[in-house]
Amino acid sequence: MNIQVQPRSARIAKSLVSRNEEMQWEIFIVSMLKKLELSPENHAKACRRYAQFAHHIAQKLGVDDDDVHVVVQGSMRTQTTIAGDGREKFDLDVVVKLSGPRFERLRDSGPFFEAFGEALEGLEGAGKPEAKNRCWRLPYPNEPFYFDVTPAIPLSQHITGANLRVRDEEQGWSPSNPEEFADWFCTIADKRFIFRRSLNKAAMDSAKVDPIPDQPIGIDDVLRRMVQLMKLHRDSYYKKQSDARRVAKPISVILVTLAAKAYDEMALSGQYVGCSAIEVALELVTRMPAFIQRGREIRVENPAMIGVHGENFAEKWNTDGGVRDQEFQTWHAVLERDLEALFSEEYSKRSENRVHAVFGELGVTAWKSSHGSGILAGLRATAPGLAGTHPAAPRSTGSSNTLA
Repeated sequence: MNIQVQPRSARIAKSLVSRNEEMQWEIFIVSMLKKLELSPENHAKACRRYAQFAHHIAQKLGVDDDDVHVVVQGSMRTQTTIAGDGREKFDLDVVVKLSGPRFERLRDSGPFFEAFGEALEGLEGAGKPEAKNRCWRLPYPNEPFYFDVTPAIPLSQHITGANLRVRDEEQGWSPSNPEEFADWFCTIADKRFIFRRSLNKAAMDSAKVDPIPDQPIGIDDVLRRMVQLMKLHRDSYYKKQSDARRVAKPISVILVTLAAKAYDEMALSGQYVGCSAIEVALELVTRMPAFIQRGREIRVENPAMIGVHGENFAEKWNTDGGVRDQEFQTWHAVLERDLEALFSEEYSKRSENRVHAVFGELGVTAWKSSHGSGILAGLRATAPGLAGTHPAAPRSTGSSNTLA
């Protein structure tokens, strides 16, 4: 006789539903993660700084404003930014796309990269630019953020597979497609599951500068919220580890890629039926390792750069004696264990240690403040309304690698 074993994520979620606690947990998580995002005031400051780049760089390089196009990339574009434990600066990633005759036949990346760094000198409040592998870091010493600014030029010569190339210390040039990767992620993240229950609801210059996304991330935005949660858990976990282990921790772009592929598989199958955002999140975590390709080498492909010249986000996993691979497996097992233990406890009896294991110091602070502050009622008013049963298919609403 065939006995179907219920997935662990479903068992935990059903336990939450039976205790009538799934909404409490969801709202607590959202309230806590919101504390890790840029405040409206600091978001406005970042936008003002960001808007200065294009004209300043064009002037310093002696090119037309129309030859400079500034775009956000990474977590700022995908709206998965966190600031560590809340005391660390926000890492905001920017790509400056340079076009025109001056940049069409460049062979050496070194002089191009150095000239760009010099062009960043003198930006108001930015501080002294610091060279990284592919980008220049602007520290903004008096702001709660810093910018990593990557210069890019149209693809040419022997590099194919993306529409941009950037300087790379080891390879000279490297293909890059931050906008395509972000679009791939956002298309998946904008898909929604309609769960089998309802949520309560109450009522400058001519140079191109793309706006920084600023839409609020809702309680039903499971993928984005889960990416934030995983980054937070990873950072909290590795703060307690040795320097050698911290160097090998899973990079964000791998977490983002695996999580998005798992979420997309669940959405596209039309067979996954969940009762809450927490169940979807737990199942997503369980499925992530299945999207690591294991053959002659380990690969986590850039899904927006497929082909002969594709990009392997896990390239370093193949040259370090298995250290990064083992770190991913170890951290992933800890994440599963911590989430299961956290959600298996009654919400009213959850321990400070459990909350700290998943969310760090900021989570503990948010947990303590939620006891008597009415935070649940206030945040419940921001939750989007969902009703009805789970449909056959979802509906769509309108490190060294900085893609994520």
